[in-house]
Amino acid sequence: MKTYEYFSNSSEDTKQIAEKLSKTLKGGEVLLAIGPMGAGKTAFCQGLGKGLGVNKVINSPTFNLIKIYKGNPLILYHVDCYRLENADSERKDLGLDEVLGDKNVITYIEWPMFADSSVLNYHPVIKINITYVDEFKRKLVIEDERQ
Repeated sequence: MKTYEYFSNSSEDTKQIAEKLSKTLKGGEVLLAIGPMGAGKTAFCQGLGKGLGVNKVINSPTFNLIKIYKGNPLILYHVDCYRLENADSERKDLGLDEVLGDKNVITYIEWPMFADSSVLNYHPVIKINITYVDEFKRKLVIEDERQ
């Protein structure tokens, strides 16, 4: 496993880190974004989308759970499992097992600890852990399980 550590001083920095990571993606990757509320998980996805050629505005899918964006040539699935913390029946209805590892899809999951076992047990993954250093600065640790 490769581990990368970055410090971000703004959401723009976070987006640039994600855009750089997007250039290494070939399709089928599953990215798990972990961090407290407001840390920058969605900003990371915005940078990822930009790097993948998504031309639409990417915002949090908290109430929709999943938003799908057409990139060029890959599709970005942006999943937010925050509302699933106490919703066992809804977890089974997300249908993620159908796209995990799909070579045409990049799956980016926020709050993966609230997802079902198909997400939690999927490997290899790329984990993005975002933590607060202070009000403006974030630490990003990316653990890449790909060979």
